[in-house]
Amino acid sequence: MSTLILILPGDWPQQRRDCPWQIHDAAGRLLRQGCSEPAQWPKPPTAGDDPPACILLLAGRQVAGRRQQLPAPPLGHRPEVVAAALEDLLLDAPSPATFAVDPRSEADGSSRIGVVAHSRLAALVALVRELGWSPQAAWPLGMAATGAGAWACGDTLCAVGDRGFVELACDDSLGDWLDLVAPGQTLPLTALDPAPARDARLQQLARFSQTPVPLRPPPGPGFLHGELAPPRRPPAWARHFAPAARLAAASAALLCLVSAVQLGWHAWQARQLRASIAAHFQAALPQVAMVDPVRQLAQQLATARRAAGQLAADDFLALAETLGDVAEGGLQLHQVDYHDGQLQVRGQLAAEAAAQLASAAAQRGQRLQMPAAANGQFTLSAGDGS
Repeated sequence: MSTLILILPGDWPQQRRDCPWQIHDAAGRLLRQGCSEPAQWPKPPTAGDDPPACILLLAGRQVAGRRQQLPAPPLGHRPEVVAAALEDLLLDAPSPATFAVDPRSEADGSSRIGVVAHSRLAALVALVRELGWSPQAAWPLGMAATGAGAWACGDTLCAVGDRGFVELACDDSLGDWLDLVAPGQTLPLTALDPAPARDARLQQLARFSQTPVPLRPPPGPGFLHGELAPPRRPPAWARHFAPAARLAAASAALLCLVSAVQLGWHAWQARQLRASIAAHFQAALPQVAMVDPVRQLAQQLATARRAAGQLAADDFLALAETLGDVAEGGLQLHQVDYHDGQLQVRGQLAAEAAAQLASAAAQRGQRLQMPAAANGQFTLSAGDGS
């Protein structure tokens, strides 16, 4: 997949809207290049609705380069370690600066470090994202050079030599600075944006060759770490499951909505039932405090039945009547106890008889308790609503 590289000068976008850009293929080869405003930036193909990715190369005086001995990575490349190592070399305190360490070490073991003001970098990243792009990395222009050379962009020149890179003004002191960066070398000059007057003046200030040197950013995010880190993209294989995942999420949301409505309906029905029971209790027993209305009404009904010469639901005979519904031979009684409205039975109970007993108890509104571990032992009692 091709990648767009945006080369942002130090005066972009305050004083100019256009910037140089390059399109590279997956192997890093240059496919196209130009200089235009954001509306004309070429957009590589993207997968799904993701914004197109790009890499930022910062040019001009907004970025500085240093070389410093650092501890071994990865701990040695952490921002706080780099800040401590450069504290004596920076004019300002290192806290408002952001660092990018080139993963390719120099011959003497030192590391090339890019420095940019954090506020400037954050503003650039935010603006590029607002323009509909997703920056995946940001590096100094000098760190993207594959060899010694010079790159003109705007009114500055990025010079890369054996002693690192430096951003220089295109003025009369240019030749002296180039001797410090690349002593005795004739650097290839590449003009990143069209400026014939500037390019002609550069040829007068110093001697350059015309062999271009390719740009290839180092691997990694560069300056973009911490809160400026690019968002993690799902792996390519996960994109095939995106429609199914969206459908599953919609189904789950619909299921949650239906469940919430059903729970609300059941809660409303429960409140209505409790209100109906309370109304019947108040009508039947207006002078009695309501604690457990169902049980209290059952007790009052049993008392009324006994007063009228009828069996209450928890009387011995009413409970024992259920035993008569069991087929002959299905139940052999060994012991029968009646206490506090409960009939406790011990005996031998066949499997078919157990089903008959459960059905008979349910028809009479009685409660049957039969521990699974004690076959042939069960308890009959009146149900709550009897």
